[in-house]
Amino acid sequence: MNRITALAATVALAAGSLALSAPAQAAPAAAYKVTAKANIEVAVAKEDTVKVRGRVTPKAAGQKVVLQQRVGKKKTWKVTGNVKVKNNGTYLLKDTPSTPGPREYRVLKPASNGIAKGFSKPVAVEVYKWEKLAYRTSGPRVNLDATGVLIGADYFGQSLATTTSGEPASVEYTLGRKCTALRATYALTDSSATGSSGAVTVSADGAVLATHPLAVGTVVADEVLDLSGVFRLKIDLSTTATPVAVAAVATPEVLCTR
Repeated sequence: MNRITALAATVALAAGSLALSAPAQAAPAAAYKVTAKANIEVAVAKEDTVKVRGRVTPKAAGQKVVLQQRVGKKKTWKVTGNVKVKNNGTYLLKDTPSTPGPREYRVLKPASNGIAKGFSKPVAVEVYKWEKLAYRTSGPRVNLDATGVLIGADYFGQSLATTTSGEPASVEYTLGRKCTALRATYALTDSSATGSSGAVTVSADGAVLATHPLAVGTVVADEVLDLSGVFRLKIDLSTTATPVAVAAVATPEVLCTR
């Protein structure tokens, strides 16, 4: 073997040794695949339960998945529940929202058994809440007080009642197209004289939604009106001057997202 051949053999041997000694790079760990779907797209706070169902792959039976949610424009996710994955790889998580506004849910399967954590895609749910109309800031309000009233010997708090018999009364509220329903009871209060009468009209952006004649003993109970897309709500009431009458919108509530 001449010198050139010997040198080539030495270089080749060294290169082989370096190759054997170099650490092998580990392949990136696979991540859990998580699907998620909500049972509803619109919920009422403190009334409806959002049920998020999905599947984890690989199945991860008996291991926990975590429910997270992000409300409004917040950037951070908050943990609101967890549950164990069933033997078939499915899960069911529940949440009963208490505040109004848009929110997103997602499900996390933490890393385990050499498999990286995985997230589901966010699921959007719009949450509405019944709010006392008398607590909202009103526009023009004439001859009306926010007060409690008695109707049929039952007490109704947070109501609107006329103050001067025989004078027209009205109130307006800007809803900004953020509410979908009005719920209220309409009647003359127990302080009205026998034989007195009145009327109530509910309008939305100038269009009449409902009108009711009122008399002692006549109660329009828990009427629900559609306010979808309504910007401005107006309520007009009238009563006889004699006999004396007090007309009331008892415990009115609006279903709003914010």
